[in-house]
Parts: sequence; C-alpha cells; structure tokens
Amino acid sequence: MSKKSRKTKQVHHPTESQVCMLLKEEKNHLQKIISEAEKRNTHAPEGSVLAKKHKNSVQFYYRSESGDKAGKYMRVSERAKAIALIQKRYDEKLISSAKQQMQIISRFLDKYDPECLENVFLSENMIRREFINPVKKPDALYIDEWQNAEYEHKPFFEGSMVHLTQKNEKVRSKSEVLIANTLYHYGIPYRYECPLNIGSRIIYPDFMILRISDRKELFWEHLGMMDDTAYRNSAFLKIQEYEKMGFFPGDQLILTVETYKMPLTQNTINNIVRHYFL
Repeated sequence: MSKKSRKTKQVHHPTESQVCMLLKEEKNHLQKIISEAEKRNTHAPEGSVLAKKHKNSVQFYYRSESGDKAGKYMRVSERAKAIALIQKRYDEKLISSAKQQMQIISRFLDKYDPECLENVFLSENMIRREFINPVKKPDALYIDEWQNAEYEHKPFFEGSMVHLTQKNEKVRSKSEVLIANTLYHYGIPYRYECPLNIGSRIIYPDFMILRISDRKELFWEHLGMMDDTAYRNSAFLKIQEYEKMGFFPGDQLILTVETYKMPLTQNTINNIVRHYFL
C-alpha cells in the first residue's frame, strides 16, 4: 500500500528591501514602547517594592533606597502604590531592553546592503556577464527581460472597440486606458492580456503586473459591464477560476468593477496602484 505524498509547505522569504522595511517598522514600534513606558514612569512613585509570598496572599515591603534590603511593610491600603512600583520596575527593564534592540537594528541597517548580491553580478564586465547565471539579477535587468518577453496577445476581431494607451498599445476600453496609463506613469511593468493557463483552459487577464519589490506577478481584472447579467455571471465564474489556482481577491488578484452609473475613476486607480505597488 503506497503512502500518500505529503504536500510540502512553501516558505516565502522576505526580499532584501522588505527586510529593511520590517526592521525600520520594528524600530518605530520599539520607540513607541519606550515613549509610552517613559511616560508611565514620570507618574510612578519613588523607591521600589519587595513582594513576598505569605500563606495564600502576597505581602509588599517598601524600599526607599537601593541599600534597603528588608524594606518597610506596606498596609493593604498601600496596595495600589505597591503595584505601581512593580509596574515601574518592569517598565525600567522594558525601556533598557527596547533600547538595546534598537541599537542592534541600527547597527545592522548601517552595515546591511540590500543590493549586495546584485552588485556581485554588476562587478563583472559585460563580456563575462553573458556566461553567468546570477543568483539574483539586478532589478533593471529582471524588469527588462520580463517586460520584453514575447507572448501571444488575445486577438482583436474585426469591429472590436479599440483604444490606444500612452504606450500606443491597443486595449478594449477607456477604463483600461486609464489603468494602463497609470501603471506606465509610475514605471510599473505590465503585460496586457497575456495568456494564463488555468486548468485545461487559457484566460487572458486584463493586466499581468510585476510588483518589483518582491518580483511577484499580480493580476488585475477590470469588470466593466456589471449591468449586464450574462457578463456578470461570466465574471463570477472567472473569479472562481482564479481562486482555484490560488489567486485570491485582495492578494494576488486585483478586481475593479463599474456600471453605467458608477464608472471607474482615476482616483480609485491611483489608490489601488499606491496600495499594491508603491
């Protein structure tokens, strides 16, 4: 009896730029923690407290000086002060640890070069580069190869509506012109109606877009005739096909819709581009 093969979980590693971004975010987070703890400590009482277990309860002993080992017994009425002193000591340790972590991150970012691996390839002369298969191609080279890869476009049939973009390429609607021109304006590489195999059939996403930060391909479908019932049903089936392939709306699949009364706006396109690609 053959054993069922287990599907290995794919590990996604952050890119170099994402590493720097995450570390900078962590520095900001640590700074916020420090600021909040320091603010709390400005209102904390002087001295420290010793907490001891006594039968089924805890007793507190106030120490006014660091050399005071035993401390003075605190009454039940002073419990709030005792708790404030415990929080104060915790906050002092927290501030110290957070500052140490910030220093470590700062030293790392000072020395870390996110383009180090790309520069190894660029350090070779042009002749030698032709014979090298680099572990990571420089962004410019990767983008150029991706952008200029040949593919068979979805044909325009006679009588089809045609609109031209700033790149002088043909698209099928005015809304697609807006999307294409916005991507072009921001220097975001894309392919219009590049074939994509989904199961046993081929679909043509309106836009296949390269997100440069992680070199991931995203798909943008503009559903522009949602007033039409047949078109709407076909659009839902298309979305389901994307999902079967692991491309989900809000992640690798971008969806925009419009009706006659609610057209796609440039502001919406700008917000989407900034959210996903900038």
